[in-house]
Amino acid sequence: MNAPTAPDLLKLELLHGINLNHLLGFMAVAETGSFRAAALRMHISQSALSVKIRQLEQTVGVSVFHRTTRSVALTAHGQRLQATARRVSADLSQVLAELKEESQLHRGVVTVAVLPSLASTVMPRAMKAFAKEHPGIDVRLRDADSKRAVELIRQGDADMGLLSRNDQMHELAFTQLFRDAFFAVVPAQGHALSARKRIALADLAGYPLLLNPRGVDLREVLQTMFNQAGITPRPAQELVGTHALVSLVAAGFGISVLPRMALAGLHGGPCHFIPLRGGEARDVGVMLPTRRSPSPACNAFKAFLQDNAQSLARTT
Repeated sequence: MNAPTAPDLLKLELLHGINLNHLLGFMAVAETGSFRAAALRMHISQSALSVKIRQLEQTVGVSVFHRTTRSVALTAHGQRLQATARRVSADLSQVLAELKEESQLHRGVVTVAVLPSLASTVMPRAMKAFAKEHPGIDVRLRDADSKRAVELIRQGDADMGLLSRNDQMHELAFTQLFRDAFFAVVPAQGHALSARKRIALADLAGYPLLLNPRGVDLREVLQTMFNQAGITPRPAQELVGTHALVSLVAAGFGISVLPRMALAGLHGGPCHFIPLRGGEARDVGVMLPTRRSPSPACNAFKAFLQDNAQSLARTT
């Protein structure tokens, strides 16, 4: 950042010598044309108001009022100051009113980075219910894979995230909402695992696997699960889309492992969705940046998700 120049420093010194009460006093006198009436409006003594105007004039170095024993009128310098003060006052009043409304949750915007599987399941229901409680707050979604979602939060392009716990959470705080169980996706008929009620992770090792590619959140969670089970997966196909993976399973190209939220809304048809015996699941929750203070709208939406986590976790 460049160092401030001499003219910049002079401007800062002028601003340091003027406070809001100086300008409020000036505006009151300019509008009423009277020190007495202005003092009554501000609920201060006339002498105290005179001191404020004198301090203002000493700081700027010019007179802002013509004074006689009977009248007060703006000088040419005062007219210029009044025009600017009016604009600044209007802008400041509008911003303060907006901030007040946001603090009272009457208005606001919260942008949420969310995994696609959660954007199509949890978020529509959450947004609809939240809007009934806070109709003035606009929730905007940015669907992305976990890596991109984390970048959006860090860069300030998203206020918060609805993601699964992962190892990219540096400088992010994770608050768990619910666990999203994994299911083996197998052909409904003609496969050795088709009739199983539950499937152990180790049972998958001998079959062609259809998984997300490395770098995708679900695959990284699965990779950790396979590593802990001592299994080295060798995928036959690596695709991002859930529908594509399920379709390949139905066509007999292998089996897949996907979380309940990703499978929500899909009709099994030629596939069975069978829970894993060990109860393996991913932790889904809210991510917030630790180096930025969340807005009132962001805090309100996070609190809503926490209060309604169990009902939102249901896929039906």
